[in-house]
Amino acid sequence: MSSFEEHKLKQAKIEVVRAQVERFRKFYADYFHLEETISMVEYFFETIYNLDGKEAWMHLALDTYQRVKGMMKETTRANLETLIELNNLTDQLDGEMAKLLIERDWDGRKLAREEYDELYRAYGHREEREKQLEIVLHNLRTFYELAHKPIAAYLIRPARFMASLLGVSLLFDSVEKAYNAVLPVSPEIFVSFIEQVEQREWEYLNAAFPSETSAKESES
Repeated sequence: MSSFEEHKLKQAKIEVVRAQVERFRKFYADYFHLEETISMVEYFFETIYNLDGKEAWMHLALDTYQRVKGMMKETTRANLETLIELNNLTDQLDGEMAKLLIERDWDGRKLAREEYDELYRAYGHREEREKQLEIVLHNLRTFYELAHKPIAAYLIRPARFMASLLGVSLLFDSVEKAYNAVLPVSPEIFVSFIEQVEQREWEYLNAAFPSETSAKESES
């Protein structure tokens, strides 16, 4: 792939991510404007899709982390691994959608909401989309439960120190940011939020792929 093609693919991927985040901001507008939940929705619906230093982050996830994960506490390791899994899957899906966008002779302009939805449908891969949604919901619930355990505040500092010693501070920063993002949210608002996300995202999936059977339905 030439440098020009690489640049165009990168720009297309940036646009796919931008359009996805724009959809989240519209779907969950109330939570993006509620002081109690701004940090939470910005992290899980924006930051995780625009991760700073993504290349360095991915390198650590694929290389350094695999060599040191056995030295980390189980909770820290589990939380890191779900974030890594979500990041890898999302990066893969966004990259493939970007390739499809270029194949459609994309001219570099912003995608309208209808255009993004049509691209989403055309790319397909419902099973992977379901998995992506389930990981997001799992992460939200897991980090919320962790953040609201009385002992959690005492676990963060030693975990941060251990991550520094092992050379994976950049990865642990993602865990700590997720923890801090859900900390201010009351149980009542979190329950209403997670219920709305689950309902709206499944509705979006079902509308995008009306003729496909979900993995859950296949198992039942």
